[in-house]
Amino acid sequence: MANIYQDIPVLPVNISWQEWNGNMIHYYGEEPLPYVEEEQWPEFARIMGSLTTFSAYGFPGPETYADWRDWASAIVTIVNGPSN
Repeated sequence: MANIYQDIPVLPVNISWQEWNGNMIHYYGEEPLPYVEEEQWPEFARIMGSLTTFSAYGFPGPETYADWRDWASAIVTIVNGPSN
């Protein structure tokens, strides 16, 4: 049986929430990811973490992060592995 690996190709650096949210919808269009305003990023985070594509990674809840970029950086590291 082959291992299947995900990759989040967009880093949450030097982009707006709208760009990052839109890229997640673009790259993972097979999943029902919503477009939400930046103030609603915790809702997006909960939905993304519950989806089949990502649920095995055990994403942290948004309540432990003050900013969407911190949460997004954490999930990118979880999915992609640490950068060198």
